[in-house]
Amino acid sequence: MKKPKRITGGHSACPGCGIFPGVEMFLRGIEGDVVMINQTGCAYVVSANYPYSAHKGNYIHNLFQNGASTLSGSLEAIFTLKDRGEIEFDDAATFVMLSGDGGMDIGMGPAIGAALRNHKMIVLEYDNEGYMNTGAQLSYSTPIGHRTSTSNIGKLSAGKEFDHKDTVQIMAATNIPYVFTGVDAFPQDLVRKAAKAQWYANNHGLVYGKILISCPLNWKSEDKDGSTLLEHAVNSNFFPLYEIENGRTTITYNPEEAGAKVKPEEWLKLMGKSKHLLKPENEAVLNHFNSIIDRRWKKIVAKHEHPEL
Repeated sequence: MKKPKRITGGHSACPGCGIFPGVEMFLRGIEGDVVMINQTGCAYVVSANYPYSAHKGNYIHNLFQNGASTLSGSLEAIFTLKDRGEIEFDDAATFVMLSGDGGMDIGMGPAIGAALRNHKMIVLEYDNEGYMNTGAQLSYSTPIGHRTSTSNIGKLSAGKEFDHKDTVQIMAATNIPYVFTGVDAFPQDLVRKAAKAQWYANNHGLVYGKILISCPLNWKSEDKDGSTLLEHAVNSNFFPLYEIENGRTTITYNPEEAGAKVKPEEWLKLMGKSKHLLKPENEAVLNHFNSIIDRRWKKIVAKHEHPEL
């Protein structure tokens, strides 16, 4: 079945923005009708400038903190009205919430609440490592040492001073049926996970997915390097590709087995927000950053090799 294109050109995203290639690649794995809500963030602001819209279907907009609550309430209301015979609605429609990493900071409570109630919906987070819509302030997803407008670099500061949160593991801890990571630089992996996400959401309950997105404007990188940045993030194990299916962890791409492993420094040096970490005076921060990557990767490998964990 040919998948319809759900977001068209004509939006006002920055040159090289990775949001729409990533989101559109994910949506290619979704069949049939989609009911989508956009929390406030880059994806909404640049695609729905009244009276214009880049969305080829209807969508809902709500604030950072309300997306999961609004979509879960909407889907329950729709199916209740359908059961009463008051409306007609396709049971195969898929409900998708689209949020940036900032929205998953501010809206974490409602997202976890929706997970605990296990509504039949997908929460898709596009992570560009900061509050990019409002001036590139740090978010919980900003890695340690990275530069933002609220974690600058200078004599007394070497960027963000604390580690980034592992939202994937946080959502997995709610025991929802399916959790995954993906990037559009590995399209087959992402589309396959999207199709699986749709099946789980329509048949079992809430799904959470996190896709890494490049942001040339605020990562201070070249527009043309988007795919390379995502590949390096994956191949350095900073952003592992894996899925958690009914509590069982599976690594879907292993850089070492693929012969593509790179050091995190190969990723960091391509971005103005992080290349300062390669200077000798920032060696301690760099070593800590690398240790975080190693520790989290080893945990994922252990869970992959020992499903009982």
